[in-house]
Amino acid sequence: MFENRRYDVNRRSVLKSTAALLAGSTLASVPVQADHYDSKIHYEPELDEDNLMELSVQDHEVLGDGVRFDLGEYDGYIRLFDDDFARVSIVDRDEEEYESRGIANGREDWDAPNFSVDETADTIAIGTETITVEVKKDRFGVKFLDEEGNVVNEDYLDKGTAGYEGSKPYAYKKADVDESFYGFGEQPELTLDQRGKKLENWNTDQYGYGDTNDYVYTSVPFFVGLKETGAYGLFFDNPSHSVFHMADDPDTSEKSSNSQAEEDYYYFLADGGQLTYYFAYGPEISDVLERYTDLTGTISLPPKWAIAYHQSKWEYSPEELAEVPQRYREEEIPLDAMHFDIGYMDDYRVFTIQGAHREALHTLNEEVPELKTVAVNDPGVAVDKEADVDGDGEDEPYRPYLEGTENEYWTKNVNGDTFYGPVWPTQDVADDPTDAVWPDFSRSEVRSWWADQHNVFFDAGFDGIKNDMGEPAVFQENDKYDWTMPADNIHGTGADTMLHEEYHNMYGFDYARASREAYDIYKPDQRPFLLNRNLYAGGQRLAAIWTGDNVSEWSHLRMSIPMQLNLGLSGMAFCGHDVGGFAGRPTPELFKRWMEMGAFLPYFRNHTDTHRKADGEADVRNQHPWTFGEEAIEISKKYIELRYRLMPYLYNEFQASAETGKPIQQPLVYLYQNDPDTRDIIDQFMFGDNMMIAPVVEQGATSREVYLPEGEIWVDFWTNEVYDGDQMITVDAPIDHLPIFVRKDSIVPMREVQQYTGEKSLTTLELRTYLDDEAAYSFYEDDGETRAFEDGEYNVTHFSVSENNDGVVTFERELDVQNYDSELSSYLLNLDLSEAPRKVQAASNKYEEVNADDVEDIPESFAYDADADAVLVHIPADEERDVKLFFNGGDNPGRGR
Repeated sequence: MFENRRYDVNRRSVLKSTAALLAGSTLASVPVQADHYDSKIHYEPELDEDNLMELSVQDHEVLGDGVRFDLGEYDGYIRLFDDDFARVSIVDRDEEEYESRGIANGREDWDAPNFSVDETADTIAIGTETITVEVKKDRFGVKFLDEEGNVVNEDYLDKGTAGYEGSKPYAYKKADVDESFYGFGEQPELTLDQRGKKLENWNTDQYGYGDTNDYVYTSVPFFVGLKETGAYGLFFDNPSHSVFHMADDPDTSEKSSNSQAEEDYYYFLADGGQLTYYFAYGPEISDVLERYTDLTGTISLPPKWAIAYHQSKWEYSPEELAEVPQRYREEEIPLDAMHFDIGYMDDYRVFTIQGAHREALHTLNEEVPELKTVAVNDPGVAVDKEADVDGDGEDEPYRPYLEGTENEYWTKNVNGDTFYGPVWPTQDVADDPTDAVWPDFSRSEVRSWWADQHNVFFDAGFDGIKNDMGEPAVFQENDKYDWTMPADNIHGTGADTMLHEEYHNMYGFDYARASREAYDIYKPDQRPFLLNRNLYAGGQRLAAIWTGDNVSEWSHLRMSIPMQLNLGLSGMAFCGHDVGGFAGRPTPELFKRWMEMGAFLPYFRNHTDTHRKADGEADVRNQHPWTFGEEAIEISKKYIELRYRLMPYLYNEFQASAETGKPIQQPLVYLYQNDPDTRDIIDQFMFGDNMMIAPVVEQGATSREVYLPEGEIWVDFWTNEVYDGDQMITVDAPIDHLPIFVRKDSIVPMREVQQYTGEKSLTTLELRTYLDDEAAYSFYEDDGETRAFEDGEYNVTHFSVSENNDGVVTFERELDVQNYDSELSSYLLNLDLSEAPRKVQAASNKYEEVNADDVEDIPESFAYDADADAVLVHIPADEERDVKLFFNGGDNPGRGR
């Protein structure tokens, strides 16, 4: 066992040395072509359970931030990052503990908490103010306990200790019978709770994936466990192919129904690398995510246009690219961005723009100047010395290939020669198909060089970058993994050399790092918008993510919800999918339902496949609202407009996520983890903290059941009808209706409709208030475009609305931070009360009672709006006094309860 482990380490060292010596030669490989749509991944790491380790503590040493354990040939470490956050590692003697690129704030960035170390004959206990880490000596095992001594997480030792089976790191953990598991990044599952599942991480281009695929485009080996003692998180920081068996063993399924349920277990392993994992204790799920994103980073606050509505299609013609956004304007359907897919390139040569597409881009910039444009990019560089870079019909030196070759920037094969393979530039659209080469993004100088190439996009007028194919996708079969480069390809130089098998899941992450650097070079004052299909844990701080090539089927509409909810519970809050489905074509009903739900995704883009695949070129396949008739136009307009009206609320949710790491699209269990009925709800979600969305995801349905979590009073967004929580209700849901509910004692900031973000200044902020006792909201505001907020140029205004025992409602405003020159001139308080106030006044200044239609135009006025069943009050933004609403009698009859 120990000899095998040593052999693998030595073998890696030999490969590194060989690669360094051979780097620079140009022997080309000749791969076998794979069929994209039938490609199968045919390898999965597994453990030999008869060959697991039996480690024991022979000695220990107290360190400044934890304890080192002498485990014989291995060292074990418990490092304390904070009083509720620890790292566990088992490494070769004197080997350094590993931190991947996914770590934003590593061990050196934390101040270790105060802790104690107590030893008994059997255990060594490391205690902080919040947790105790108890280590068993005779059979090395780690147990985490809360302040009251309850076991939060512990090793399962019946099969051996944690360690290495051959070169595969692993750990076994006990699973309580009531324990649920969330997160795991991007997993194509129809469940939210992943207990009983086998979940894998190997970034793979999976066109038309389904819930039977083991893995798709992105790898995040992190999960949240939820049990009676609260929530905890485990992050297995290992970019190799990893597998999580979450109590999926048949034996554990049998145990879960009998008295031996406490012996259930789960385990995780990887195909190589080091056993290093992080433990974060909640007890709230939000606490766990905050700790995890303290470590790996949060999303960056995007520009507002990035969270508005985007339109895209693979193989838009240049004419369509220019005409489609103008049709949106004619239909008065808001739109902020158009995407240029790979067809804009000169025969798929990256960093080139065909003449006709360049003209389309110019037309958009001239005729729809407010529209933002996004260029897709790929990492596969054509082996071509010349290309039509400028789209003028004249070939010139193809800088990306020539410079990359001259500087030896390409990924190498096992012999140390440049790796060549087929990808988009090899397709038959070119007269002379050629191979491609792939930048070695593991090297900082290669990332900087790649970033420098982006002047082609930014000089032409593009605003955003969509990074595709970064798994990396290669159109070929291999011995272990199809549709990517060989596992024994080589990345890095010198001591940093590694096999592709080790680096594979990090390739898209570093691809995003390179593109992010481009903004620092060419748009240093603008906030980046990057959209990646492939990332690793921590990638949320670099790019938004979409879930790849989904399918226009009802099952994919349903599956998209738990997929994205678990991405959000994995730190990747800025996530979305192809609304309407990418592969195939939605029915009109499916499209309408998808657009309704899409308006409440963190990233909202309508994107579809080329029409050439199925319908033939004569039947042009588009996926616009007008494609599906007048009703689809009306429904799309209704919900896209609602998203734009909710932009102040949504933008504040993004800002909060950038601060704390919380999801924007939240599973109900995130806010209501003590309500057992929320544990696996997959067809409802919270849109931010205050709004609950219950989309229709079943074909032909015109009503649906909605669960209202306990501990809240809920209000129908459309009717203001009030419901108690902790019940299931049935609501009507005709084709144009999406059920939406809002929590009582919450405020939802809104604004007027715009055709694009920035069309109109925000002068009147509507404060949609659902009052039971007291509602509060801290409203964040900045310019929504530049990085000036990083230097403190923003405002935070705290609003509260409360009611006393006499039925007097008081509006208060407090200016917390005021460093941004806001154009806000007034607030429109919109209260869900079914009675007109007797009077409204600020100190002795009485407000004027007017018609509901006139309130917005008359400062210091109020009205009861019978149609909306709400009270409206127009409050000047510079009003420093409390505004009070007086109603007849004491208890307000407008509660609706």
